[in-house]
Amino acid sequence: MIPKIHACAALATLVNLLVYAAAGLAPRSTPAPAVFDRPFSARAGETDRAIAERVVRLLGLSLATPVHDFNISHDSAGRLALDFYHANGRDRVTVFADRLHVEATRAPFPSYLSTLHVTTAAFHSGDWRMQLWAWYNELALWALAAMLGSGAWMLLTRRGARGRLRRTHWMVGLVALPVLSVFVVSAVQLAHRTWLSAGPFLRILHSLHRGRGFALAPVAAAILLALAATGVCLWLQTRQSHPVATVLLALGTAVSGGLILWMRAG
Repeated sequence: MIPKIHACAALATLVNLLVYAAAGLAPRSTPAPAVFDRPFSARAGETDRAIAERVVRLLGLSLATPVHDFNISHDSAGRLALDFYHANGRDRVTVFADRLHVEATRAPFPSYLSTLHVTTAAFHSGDWRMQLWAWYNELALWALAAMLGSGAWMLLTRRGARGRLRRTHWMVGLVALPVLSVFVVSAVQLAHRTWLSAGPFLRILHSLHRGRGFALAPVAAAILLALAATGVCLWLQTRQSHPVATVLLALGTAVSGGLILWMRAG
């Protein structure tokens, strides 16, 4: 039963696990913004928030909703200045009497995935696609924790793995347990800060998670990719005996992969 749970959890959240790996390898880069003007006119008696919400709709920035107070400010000339961060990048908008001046920065695809990997159920979006992703990504986080637990059980009870592929998966899993545990524990606390305060030990884990000091994230990414590759190959060898896992893989790929591509399109 435990091996089946292990396999089903991995296959159902495979796309999310690959997103975690991509986030660990994503380069830090900020492209130059695209600058353009868009016709616009404020309405009599319209509040700053109402204008901001209308601008979001006009520019198609549903991923930046809901509009928060920190998105709204004024520049030195008293003009309304809006600053929207979202998974696809950042849009800075200055509202003039007759137009919008927009500086739109498009996040590179790896940076986009890096943003998605930190979006969990604690996040509340005005875009239902992002909210669905947040819930499913939360599931993937706990699925990874379940995989580590079930993997530890199998490492202890299934010594002497047969076959080169299975031995490779076993050895990578042995290294994965301490490394990925760092990220799971850190991620749970970062996603749900009210559950547990960040003491000295957790702050060390957060530092490792965020790549400060020793760069552990690329190591974890390589481990995830190796586990995914060997795990999928092992599953393919025995997939006829796991029809439920096949359905979970198809559904998980359709949901997560579809949301990633759909939200990237805008």
